[in-house]
Amino acid sequence: MLIDIRARGFALTDAIRRHVEARVGAALGPFASRVLTVTVRLQDINADHGGADKRCGIAVALRRHGLEIAEAVNADLYAAIDEAANRMRQSVIRAAKRHQARERRNSQRAGALVTL
Repeated sequence: MLIDIRARGFALTDAIRRHVEARVGAALGPFASRVLTVTVRLQDINADHGGADKRCGIAVALRRHGLEIAEAVNADLYAAIDEAANRMRQSVIRAAKRHQARERRNSQRAGALVTL
């Protein structure tokens, strides 16, 4: 799975890149066949002013499910990445369930439940 990582307000280090690839890859791994693109945006909102100012936004384009977006803000960038990856996993699970339920209700699709 190819993950596009973009950083604003700071330099993207190899450690951060590996952490993003590991967390997002683990979160979306079971859905790899449905994932078209993954974009991760990391941002330092307040620069050197402190506070909960590290943002991680993840956008995933899914095959036949549209676009799912998750975001997390935390004082620690690694924690923000973990939280956003967990939110994205839950979002993709919900999208898959919605799609599966819609397919089962449509009697024109092969394998659909037929009510007589």
